[in-house]
Amino acid sequence: MADVTGVQHGFWITLGTLSVLRSNALSTGQNVFRALGGTLVGSIVGAGLLQLIGHDTGVLWILLPVAVMAAGVVPAAISFAAGQAAFTLTLVILFDIARPADLSVVLFRIEDIALGCAVSLVVGLLFWPRGASAALARALAEAYVDSARYVLGAVGYAVSCCTFRPETIEIPQEGRRAAAAARRLDDAFRTYLSERGTKDVPLCETTTLVNGVVGLRLAADAVLELWRRAPGGRPLEDRAAAQRELLVMADRIFRWYEGLAGGLESEGPVPEPLDSDREHNARLVEAVRRDLRDADGRATGTGVRIIWTDDHLEAVRRLQPLIVAAADHADAREAVTG
Repeated sequence: MADVTGVQHGFWITLGTLSVLRSNALSTGQNVFRALGGTLVGSIVGAGLLQLIGHDTGVLWILLPVAVMAAGVVPAAISFAAGQAAFTLTLVILFDIARPADLSVVLFRIEDIALGCAVSLVVGLLFWPRGASAALARALAEAYVDSARYVLGAVGYAVSCCTFRPETIEIPQEGRRAAAAARRLDDAFRTYLSERGTKDVPLCETTTLVNGVVGLRLAADAVLELWRRAPGGRPLEDRAAAQRELLVMADRIFRWYEGLAGGLESEGPVPEPLDSDREHNARLVEAVRRDLRDADGRATGTGVRIIWTDDHLEAVRRLQPLIVAAADHADAREAVTG
């Protein structure tokens, strides 16, 4: 933009762009008006100052540290617009000290800042039309799907270890994808926290949604660690019934979190939490009691691991009411504010 327009002080365009650019178009647009208004006020004050004291270098040197201090303190103490006014006044004094000039420096400052603000507004509309909150919702949806798929993959690994030795079974790769999605979620959450302006959703609800992803990954990690130490290679008992119950429960949980992700991304309704499946629990206990006992009638190590795996799945299910409550609260707040 500086090259195309051929302005005299092109760096002011970059300065204006960086000053007002935010992670959503609304905040950028608000900062554009504040920046232009503050620059205009600072330019008027600077023009009046030049008319009042002329080019008296001694007085300008006295006023310079005061203006610099104001430019550094005013944005935080008063407002962004006031900071722009103070910064513009500082530039007017600096330019008049370095090379006495007329009011053209003021006009150049207004022109270049206006161009920089226009660039920021276009960038905000193109890249962040809805801000960091929309990016956070997408990152949450992806992280929940990938983490739930990781849980499903960990249970599939556990089922395979019921028959084969763990060292002969490939570790599920879903863990890497879940970790990558969690890192993207962390970046989006940090951006959301650093974004200026009021948050439509309370921080406690947002944090609950983010922590739900952590709970899923911890459960999957626990299942993998549990079965990596399994002896395996002992197909003496019929494990088909227990294996089937684990896979059915894991798939049911995955489908639920997949529906949750769709609701978060589309800002639509999220599914109701799953109820505890007493019939599933009874069938699993019966399968373990019937199929996974040694010759002396004692529970095998595999049977204990199956019960623990089911308990990890139950812990993942117990997360759902908290997540649903946070998601419903977030949807209600966004609907009211929207």
